[in-house]
Amino acid sequence: MKIRYVITFFFVILIVYFALGLAFHIRWSDELAKCNEVLRERGEFVEPEMFRTAIGFTFNVTFWPVYSAANIYHDGTPFATRCTH
Repeated sequence: MKIRYVITFFFVILIVYFALGLAFHIRWSDELAKCNEVLRERGEFVEPEMFRTAIGFTFNVTFWPVYSAANIYHDGTPFATRCTH
């Protein structure tokens, strides 16, 4: 009976982890879209949309703590883009 509670607890933690990862991905994608608009207006190079695929989504949702920590360390914000440098 106790093993069922442990498994349920880990599934809840896993769901919360991936929900936070999804929220990170959505927010970062929004910040990236805003940055790309600014860069286009200045006439700078903007990465084509085809490079943002399901693989990128998977990595963002899975490794969001690493990306967030690195962004905070380097740029002071968890949602760093080229515009925050």
